[in-house]
Amino acid sequence: MAKAKRKNLEILKDTGYENDKRVFSRFAVDNLPMRFKDLKIGQRGSAVCHDISGSGAGIDCSQEIKPRTPLEMWFDLPDGFEPMHLLGKVAWSQSLGDAWKLGVSFDKARFMSMARLLKVVE
Repeated sequence: MAKAKRKNLEILKDTGYENDKRVFSRFAVDNLPMRFKDLKIGQRGSAVCHDISGSGAGIDCSQEIKPRTPLEMWFDLPDGFEPMHLLGKVAWSQSLGDAWKLGVSFDKARFMSMARLLKVVE
């Protein structure tokens, strides 16, 4: 039986918060493209994901999206299959000059989606 090739995954431990209560480890991803739809007003946009876990993601966006905004999201994984589709809401947003950094919380923990993601992340 052939041995599985293991990928080098960077687990992000320094979250910048003293009382971080995350259940799932976050994994760094290298500018993973994603698209989203604001479910309140129907506006669509694109962003870049820089870290992801089983329950949420950190994304960089060019437009402001307020906390508690429900989102439909599509993460474009480089595995040749359909985009990874998730629902969630913005947990927090922070201005970075002309860009925005967002923390998104998924509605449900998505273990099968994470397994797919971990196969393509290096």
